Amino acid sequence: MSSVVKSLADKDVDSTDTELRYMAYGARLRTALRATHRYIAYTSDVGEAFRPLVSPAAVKAAYGISWLYLSADVSYEAYKAHRRGPSPSEASHLSEPTRIGLVAVKRALFQSIASMALPAFTIHTIVARSKPLFSRFKHPWSRTWGPTVAGLSVVPILPYLFDKPVEHAIDRAWEWMEARALADRQLTEKEGEKGDDHRR
Repeated sequence: MSSVVKSLADKDVDSTDTELRYMAYGARLRTALRATHRYIAYTSDVGEAFRPLVSPAAVKAAYGISWLYLSADVSYEAYKAHRRGPSPSEASHLSEPTRIGLVAVKRALFQSIASMALPAFTIHTIVARSKPLFSRFKHPWSRTWGPTVAGLSVVPILPYLFDKPVEHAIDRAWEWMEARALADRQLTEKEGEKGDDHRR
């Protein structure tokens, strides 16, 4: 297993494109999930869709699975960054723990927004807003299961809805913050040099 992880890290394979996403469900479900590996992060949203029908403990368990996956994904991205090593610019401006920490923070930010916050808000809103609509139905199955089915129907499109826009927004914000931090550092270094010249 260790050699597989090292090989994936050396090749800069994204954990969202690998079978590491299957870990939460075990080897028996691997075949069934092969086509849907991106959706492990959305286990919490399945739980959110079932909220009207199941106990709060079941919903919390679904969130737990998602957070475990997200933690593993963030750790894997940090590990890949460590194995890859710093770029020349990173090596001259960042300590290794800072560089790895920034990689982890960026990935955690992406996962928290794209895989947890926005999807949970979307599913919760769909289930809550569709309840009054389905309460008008005469058939008890429709009243009971309608909101859940409405919420579940959106889960397959969640990666397409949020991943790219959130990734783009975070990349843009990150680039802006890096540019600001670099400019501030260069200004501080210039001021330090001026202070050294005055002392001479």
